[in-house]
Amino acid sequence: MPRRTVLSSSQRAVFEALPSVPDLLTRYYVLDEDELALISKCRRPHNRLGFALQLCLIKFPGRALRPEEEIPDSLVEFIAEQIGEESEVFSGYADRDQTRREHLKTLIKFFRLSRFGDSHYREMVRWLTPIAVDNPKSAFLVGAILNELRRRKILHPALSVVERLVAQVKIQADRKVYNEVNGLLSDRHQADLEFWLNPRGEKSQSRLSWIRQPAGRPSPTNVILIMGKLAAIRQLDLPSEVLGAVPTIRRKQLSQEGNRIAVHNLRMLNEQRRYTIMAVCLLEIQRSLMDEVVNMHDRIIGSLMRRSQRKQAAQLQDDAKNIKTTVNVFSKLGRALIKAREEHLDPWEVIEAELSWDDFRATVEAAENLSQPQRFDYLHYIDTSFNQIRRYAPAMLEHFDFRASSGGRDVLTAIDIIRDMNKTGKRKLPDQAPTSFIPKRWQPFIFEDDGMNRRYYELCALSELRNRLRSGDVWVPGSRQFEDFNEYLMGPSAFRQLQDSHEVPVAVETDCARYISERKELLGSQLEEFQRLLRSNDLDTVCLKNGRLSMQPYRGNSVPDEAKQFGQRVYAKLPRIKITDLLIEVDQWTGFAEQFTHLRTGQPSQDKESLLSVILSDGINLGLTRMAEASSGASYKQLSWVSDWYVRSECYSRGLAEITNYHHIIPLAGQWGDGSTSSSDGQHFPLGSVGRGLGDVNARYGRDPGVIFYTHISDQYTPFHSQLINATARDATYVLDGLLYHESNLNIEEHYTDTAGFTDHVFALCHLLGFRFAPRIRNIGDVKLYTFGSARRWADLEPLIGSKIKQKDIENQWEEILRLASSIRLGTVTASLIIRKLASYPRQNKLALAIRELGRLERTLFLLDWVKKPELRSRVQAGLNKGESRNALARAVFFNRLGEVRDRSFESQCYRTSGLNLVVAAIILWNTVYLEKAVEKVREEMDVPEEFQSYLSPLGWEHINLTGDYIWNLGQNP
Repeated sequence: MPRRTVLSSSQRAVFEALPSVPDLLTRYYVLDEDELALISKCRRPHNRLGFALQLCLIKFPGRALRPEEEIPDSLVEFIAEQIGEESEVFSGYADRDQTRREHLKTLIKFFRLSRFGDSHYREMVRWLTPIAVDNPKSAFLVGAILNELRRRKILHPALSVVERLVAQVKIQADRKVYNEVNGLLSDRHQADLEFWLNPRGEKSQSRLSWIRQPAGRPSPTNVILIMGKLAAIRQLDLPSEVLGAVPTIRRKQLSQEGNRIAVHNLRMLNEQRRYTIMAVCLLEIQRSLMDEVVNMHDRIIGSLMRRSQRKQAAQLQDDAKNIKTTVNVFSKLGRALIKAREEHLDPWEVIEAELSWDDFRATVEAAENLSQPQRFDYLHYIDTSFNQIRRYAPAMLEHFDFRASSGGRDVLTAIDIIRDMNKTGKRKLPDQAPTSFIPKRWQPFIFEDDGMNRRYYELCALSELRNRLRSGDVWVPGSRQFEDFNEYLMGPSAFRQLQDSHEVPVAVETDCARYISERKELLGSQLEEFQRLLRSNDLDTVCLKNGRLSMQPYRGNSVPDEAKQFGQRVYAKLPRIKITDLLIEVDQWTGFAEQFTHLRTGQPSQDKESLLSVILSDGINLGLTRMAEASSGASYKQLSWVSDWYVRSECYSRGLAEITNYHHIIPLAGQWGDGSTSSSDGQHFPLGSVGRGLGDVNARYGRDPGVIFYTHISDQYTPFHSQLINATARDATYVLDGLLYHESNLNIEEHYTDTAGFTDHVFALCHLLGFRFAPRIRNIGDVKLYTFGSARRWADLEPLIGSKIKQKDIENQWEEILRLASSIRLGTVTASLIIRKLASYPRQNKLALAIRELGRLERTLFLLDWVKKPELRSRVQAGLNKGESRNALARAVFFNRLGEVRDRSFESQCYRTSGLNLVVAAIILWNTVYLEKAVEKVREEMDVPEEFQSYLSPLGWEHINLTGDYIWNLGQNP
């Protein structure tokens, strides 16, 4: 069988590496009495140590010692100390290979091991194939088989043999999946799928190419277009069981293949693989299109509301002129009446002398019109957009099967009535139409003397449908983002198993009574201490004024002049470098480029120049076309092919992790922090060209649409996670995503945000998942404290205390709270999705209310720490400052296209976000390495206190050439 590799060189190095750090040495290599007795039978010191080392390698990782193998010094010393020998004698063990082989035989007998043979090979293929069906990732499969061989007491073969075995298993697993899916497809399905590869009529574009095109900006036209695509996919009538037959990881991979493989290349695949890819891809596209329709409806309704608000504002400006005119008329009328009374004149004659009756009548009518209460509400102007909503709403209601919980049934009943009226052509709402869902603000516009206003009723129902879809009270079966809330959580039976085995993955006491008791005691003692410090005036820069907490702004510690001079000398020694050479050097250190693997084979790209060009084009916002022009080594077609097959969000995440991990162990980075704290902040980028239609307008950043790049940065300046979010989304929704889903080795314990990054739900979930959440809260004097008992117990604090914490709400929902937190921790649902649902829930949702109460408790404990501990305020401010400084570097790097994001799809915009963050992280790493070298040079010239290094920053870019031609000198050292 020909040799086939499935691992990259970096992955292979991980599997070949032996433990060398103290924790792992203690875990795997502590010798017991029997092992020590066996080792003592060897006569010479070098044989005893060599035998002991071979024994340890058989224990873990489960293989024999290789001839002339280099063993980490720390491992040799750890074993030598246990057997009372000097580590230097190990060099003599390599003199006779026969001794090593004889020792291996002894150890195989001692541990009752088997040598790996053909029968084991066949058995492992059978064992691993079902696992490979579920997860085809090569590194996972290699790890699984090595663990299983260790469990079965089978000596590991060479890694090349394991790779060949995994390659064979992957082929068999692929065939099994293809057979499973094709068994569900009839001949008609296969013929229809084949037809989808043919051009449509006079157009050269196939149906598959048409269906894969981005949806575009939110508009009735595009909603109708998406509905047409959904109808086309539904006409295929593909079995819904197809998705159930394909495991989640494979489903994602097959869907990505179907979206990226050109139609002419799809035709070249064998039929089974082609039909599997197309069926899975189309069913996944169907789910995405359903989400897209709901999202577009959400944004169209939001746009309609904002347009009505602008109309109202404009009308109020116009009304101001009319009001002035009307007031002047009534002022004249008043003066005329006063004159008539005082001078005993005929009032009618006096009035007519001032203004005609026609003008007076017109003024009264204008005054009546101006005084209508509806004119002071923007909903008065919303019905002018009714026809726009009607362009797509009937089709959406007809083709979507909405479902509802108790909180959304009244809205769904109204939707059913509207759907029926659309079918039958009726215009008048039935008397039994539900009204309980109608908010108070809408009621004056809906309820009229002769019944309900159809337009406003329908607009209100569609607006409330949007709100219920956001919260999860209404859901769409088959959707991805708008599924039933309980579908996002792990099942009750699976959660009970975790409870029974005491493995609930939360960082708090799982017994509710004990938890509440502990937090009550802690909160009481903290409040008592706070009151005592207030009375004695012992709080630094904090006092109580007029019933409000007053706190002086934090002033950071100034940098000593000597440290500034030291920094200037260090920065002056940094070498100038082109961005291309910088990326090459960082890749040589970290191997981040190897994390960009082929979607199908899992192998890293052999065309590193094109790969780095694609990454850089994302990072500096240049685009592939202009990168091909500026880089002589690759054409646009070549770059596009590499981008399609090697560049994905998960690849960027793995590559960023390699850079972060390398930076984490640099001694200079340790001067800035230990990697246990982080901050996050959003950075706004405007949308341009075709991208404008995909964004929302946030008035905080101006009148143009944009998006937010939301980034988490460690205390060592490393931006270890970044994601694209909507310009109008609140930062708090995405705080936990970066803490939970980064792939680096950082162990974040404490996290900082500004005011936009906190809500009570985030406080609660951070606490449950083991993160200390420390936001910098604006207007902290207006924030209330919450207690379990009466506020009278803390008389001095009574003005600061709001309502009581509703302990019963927490107790009644405790198991559901733990189930939700466990679902987030185990990856059943993303944190941002569930936080968005909780924030959108109506007030009556018990789980949302219970988590809010828990968040109020944790927020109160944090606030008490905040006012008592200046060092906490200092840490938070320093952490946030690092994030803001990193944003300046990111803005400088993302300079092309006027700094505008112009991509037409959300996926491409995500790649811009990830590419920018990876390039920024590479710059920070390179700067740190060379700053460390510069520090050594400066210290040779002058005595410098070590603490001065903490004032340095790796965020400079003046010495880096970001422009010009992008030439990659891969064969040379930069």
